[in-house]
Amino acid sequence: MVVSAKETKTSRRAKDRLHHVHARAGIRQDGLRRALGPELRGIWGIAEDAEPGRVREIVLLRLNRVLERFADPLMPEIVWTAYNLGVDPVNGGAGMVGRIRTMVGRGRVAVSERTCTRRFYDFLGSVKNSLDGFQEDLTGEDFKLASRWIAENVRPDPERSPRDPVPSVMRMFLDGTVCGPADEAGAPVPARLGAHGEWFCVFTDERLLAEYRAVTGAGWARIRHRTGREVVLAAARRDAATGVLVNPRPTRGAGIHAALPLSPDSIARLAIRR
Repeated sequence: MVVSAKETKTSRRAKDRLHHVHARAGIRQDGLRRALGPELRGIWGIAEDAEPGRVREIVLLRLNRVLERFADPLMPEIVWTAYNLGVDPVNGGAGMVGRIRTMVGRGRVAVSERTCTRRFYDFLGSVKNSLDGFQEDLTGEDFKLASRWIAENVRPDPERSPRDPVPSVMRMFLDGTVCGPADEAGAPVPARLGAHGEWFCVFTDERLLAEYRAVTGAGWARIRHRTGREVVLAAARRDAATGVLVNPRPTRGAGIHAALPLSPDSIARLAIRR
């Protein structure tokens, strides 16, 4: 096969433009179509008159095609954080570096910021290589899924990412914010339930916490907000086996059935996921 100088130059320009995709607000940045440049849009099949929403969908799908080739369980967390998908909107505009730093700081991955950055650029190198190859056609079902992922600010579903070990319901808890009792140092306070073991009690709504305190007269020193993931990792680090009890009812002996128990396997998976 003979490659012309013009084709080589086009490919090089397209690859250079990839560095604009994870900049600023990632796939949510204003002017994403312009940031891609005509060469990259041409390779990825983005029409000149494509609406901003369709541009984001195509970019997400093209990136996901490459991501599916990686067996590394850390990659989905690193990649989508870098591109601003499934990220708290408060941190969405912090740029790739800021988003990855926040991810590491919150314990969503058990590796350093430097390692995350290195793995991201490994992924980016694979995306660049993919531009020289065949680009799969995108279907209506692909666009339907991508539209939902973007609208709901969630990562690709398990059926499109079979290596994802965390069920969607668990992910909602892990990524959401909960509140619960804390000691003077701000650490979660465990509830010791005798034969039922030790638990961190958390509430998904401050109203539920207030109701619990009013009925039980609980006099915790502090109330602290944190992500479900932070609570789970704090439980996993304790010497005593500790579970997480979500929205306990304000009556003695009730609510244990609503717990999320921590098996050794689930702890190991959560340590390498978000």
